Amino acid sequence: MNYLAHAYRFLERPTFALGTMIPDFMNMVDRRARVRRRHAERLIDMPDLFVADLAAGIVQHHCDDYSFHNSPSFLELQEQLSRHLRTTVPDPRGLRSWFTAHIGIEMLLDWTIMDQYPDSLTRLYQVFEETDCRQLCRAVEWMAGCELPKFEPMHAFFLTERFLYDYRTDVGLFYRINRILVRVGLEPFQPDQITWVPIARQWVASAHDSLLAPVVAAKE
Repeated sequence: MNYLAHAYRFLERPTFALGTMIPDFMNMVDRRARVRRRHAERLIDMPDLFVADLAAGIVQHHCDDYSFHNSPSFLELQEQLSRHLRTTVPDPRGLRSWFTAHIGIEMLLDWTIMDQYPDSLTRLYQVFEETDCRQLCRAVEWMAGCELPKFEPMHAFFLTERFLYDYRTDVGLFYRINRILVRVGLEPFQPDQITWVPIARQWVASAHDSLLAPVVAAKE
């Protein structure tokens, strides 16, 4: 799951919603740093309500990810899209196809939520804007057990770049996926290989309800 899929149900609980997004945000800040479920669970009953709500959101993130990534709907669609990529775009090892299918489904699921809940993405960015970045950084550093010098710059970048809006178009999504592929050391797609994106978009739109069902059904 991606940012909006994690947070959209909780946007009226801003700190909790932030917590559901922090593990993914950490991939931008420092891929070596982690805010693990077992660490966050110890802080849920903290008297500091900001830390407690943030920790509870992080636990929710990990619970939702487990339900989502182990659901038959996600696994079947991931295999379907990965197989389509392997057969249409040269990929001898198959690693890029599998990785792209995984993140592509997650990103396109965010797009389906934007479409169904038109105000949700605006509210997501408001949650980031309205939170004291230094307070957030200190809380996350405490949970991660390390200093995060890139946290505040990445927070500003997230608000300036607003890359989640790019998921609404095939060109925008294709660009963002290529950026991620380069960042993780995989070969980006060539411009003429964009044809898989509208196909994947249609598949994810059709599977929207079944993809989210295991997460919505799980208890908070």
